[in-house]
Amino acid sequence: MKKRNRFLGLMLTGAMVAGCLAGCSGGDKDQTTDENRGTIENPEEITAELTLWDASWNENITPGLIEKFNEQYPGIKVNVEYFPSDGMSDKYLTALTNGGSSGPDLVSVNNEWISTFVAGGGLMNMDDYIEANDYDMSDFYDGALDGITINGSVYALPYRAETHGLFYNADMFQEAGYDAVPETWEEFLGAAVKITEDSGGEVKGIAVPGGEWGNTTYQLINMILCADGDILNEDNTECVLDSEEAIKAAEYFVDLSVEHQVVPDSILENDNAAGRTLFAEEKVASFMTGAYDIATIQDLNPDLNMGTAMVPVFDGADRHIIFAGWSTAVSAHTEEPDAAWLLAEFLAQPENSVEYSTTFSARKSMADDEKYTGDPLLSSLAESLQYGEPLPVIPEITQIRQTLYEYIQLALSGEMTAEEAMTQTTEEVNDLLQ
Repeated sequence: MKKRNRFLGLMLTGAMVAGCLAGCSGGDKDQTTDENRGTIENPEEITAELTLWDASWNENITPGLIEKFNEQYPGIKVNVEYFPSDGMSDKYLTALTNGGSSGPDLVSVNNEWISTFVAGGGLMNMDDYIEANDYDMSDFYDGALDGITINGSVYALPYRAETHGLFYNADMFQEAGYDAVPETWEEFLGAAVKITEDSGGEVKGIAVPGGEWGNTTYQLINMILCADGDILNEDNTECVLDSEEAIKAAEYFVDLSVEHQVVPDSILENDNAAGRTLFAEEKVASFMTGAYDIATIQDLNPDLNMGTAMVPVFDGADRHIIFAGWSTAVSAHTEEPDAAWLLAEFLAQPENSVEYSTTFSARKSMADDEKYTGDPLLSSLAESLQYGEPLPVIPEITQIRQTLYEYIQLALSGEMTAEEAMTQTTEEVNDLLQ
């Protein structure tokens, strides 16, 4: 426990949101002794002023939704502040855990941050509101629900959902003799090698990142999941990255560069943005990313014959992939919890979630919305949502990924094998979890 308390201290002094705190049970269900908590009488008559902290990419979307919200709740004024992704998690963490009146009432939050914010006592437990309002959670994707549930309690309402897919240059794959992207990683390797060799190495088969911890581990973990591997055991008490399945995926990931040389030579410096640019410039034939990159790629190269497919699996493995998303959470320190709940619930409503999300709605009932079915590039990405599962919902997850990144980089640089990297990662993660 001493190790965990030390990590909590680091987080609450403004360190980067990382998976390095645990044990603190902030945001407990008994935040109040009010037996009527969550019961809202005459909600249309509520008067309140709220501050919502939102992502900068929603700046052209949120105002319209707030106008719709005020048609139903005219007495609730909503002030919105927007933040870029860089530094967002740190600012949120500081404001939510300080408990001051200057912080937000609600935050649009990446689901991966929720366990950290809850551990610091920063988010309101929504269980009483869900129960009092008989709120139906069954329409949310399982991956979304798992990501916002901590120790059996709900701390946010999802609106956005996404997974990675494989973006590919259809012309290049057809010229290599493939009418469609292979469904297994083993078959995909043959295509990547042929594309690379046919171009004399001028074009690489796939871009994978190796120079930024978030993107590198995200794509590696997707491969691990698609090999029937995992990061932790079922109750998140032990690391299993040294399993046969996880090692197989790590070896494949490393060998794309070290042995087969079907990735750009700059892999150790590249992040997802570099892969996107290389793909748009037709210097690589494929890369893994989400629906949020479609418009940028099309802007960079309007003539690119781009396709999307689900991320391949390894022979004999079931399909699993990281489920990511965003939700609206209420600060544990808000003085207007009823009004805040009403706004979070409004933004999570099926039709509103389609409008609010720049990727996919977190609602299963909206999977057939014209916004998604009308775009062939979105169809396979939407199909992937049913196979999604969140990263382990524990505060240590970011530090686990940073540890994995450090060792996989050593494997990519040839300083150790992929198996050694996974073994070392497992040992350090198990020390962290003790």
